[in-house]
Formats: sequence, C-alpha cells, structure tokens
Amino acid sequence: MSTSLASIISDVYTLTNRPDLVGETALAVRAATIKAHQVDDWIKDFQEQSIQFSSADYYQTLDYKSVFPLWRKPRYIRILSSTGTPGTVLTYIEPEKVVDNFGANRVDVFYIAGAEVQIRTLAQQQYFAVGYYANPDVTVSGFKSWIADDHPFAITYEAVATIFKTIGYDEQVATYRQMVADQYQLLKQHATTGIGM
Repeated sequence: MSTSLASIISDVYTLTNRPDLVGETALAVRAATIKAHQVDDWIKDFQEQSIQFSSADYYQTLDYKSVFPLWRKPRYIRILSSTGTPGTVLTYIEPEKVVDNFGANRVDVFYIAGAEVQIRTLAQQQYFAVGYYANPDVTVSGFKSWIADDHPFAITYEAVATIFKTIGYDEQVATYRQMVADQYQLLKQHATTGIGM
C-alpha cells in the first residue's frame, strides 16, 4: 500500500472514528480518488505517448484500453513521421459525422466507437502521437495519485462523507460535501494549468 493511500485511510479513520470499517474506508478512498481526478481535465492527468501500428494504412483502429490502461478520454491525435517528426493534428468528430455532406468519407479525423478509437487519414500512416487524460491508479498495490500527494483533503473529505452516508449520519455528510467543494475549488486554482497566473 502506498504511503499516500495509507495516510488518507488513517485520516478518514480519525475523522469518522470508525476504524472498524476497514473495507468500506479503503473503497471510499479509492472512489474519492477517481472522483477527484474526474472533476476536471487536470494538466497533471494529461499524458502523451507515441504509438506504432503494425503497418501503414488509411484506417487504423486503436484499442485504447489495451495500449493505455488508465485512459479516460482523448485530447488529440497527431500524425508522426517514421522519424518522429510531428505532422497533422487530426480532428475529433462524432461517429455519425464520418461522412461529409457530399457522402465522402472524412479524412484526418478520429472518433470513439465503444472501446476503440477509429483513425482515418488522407495518406497511409503508421505512427501517431496520442494525447489523453488518464485516470489515477487506484489499485491497492499500485495506488498513484498526484491529488493524493498534493491535495489529499479533496480525497479525505469525500471519503469521510461517503462513510458518514453509509452509516446514516446525514448532517455530517452535508458538512463534508461542502468541504469537498472547497477543496475542488482550490484544485481548480492550482492544477488546471501547468503554470502560475
């Protein structure tokens, strides 16, 4: 168990005075961690990786969960040359807009279809840079969250609210949910961009 996970669980026990709720507390912390990361498109959740398909083609299908297990949602896909030189940034479209007003297939686009990203290019391509937002690893053995490290109370207070809801302490739930909202506001001030304003 990571230091930040163990520390937050300990803090939740302190605030709820329910160290007997071991499984419930660990689950509440893991759920609160996912929630905190999904509240916004945090710059620290952004990842960029290069991918290579087995051959060049006009149409490529990316099974994103097998390549990027913590994938949350895409930000961009960009064509790369075989030497890694950046090229065209593809346009994200809704799946039903893959054909234009004239009935022709749109190119240099990508869209999500279930658990796959469909990529359509003007020329045959094999190499791409993929920018995406990732979820944190909330497994017990691999727990890793920059929010847990930098803004732990956003997670702690949400987990406390969840435990209080579970045991029927609705007044405390409302108090802690307001504290969570305050923590999310602080996160928005400090983690939406990569630079200070």
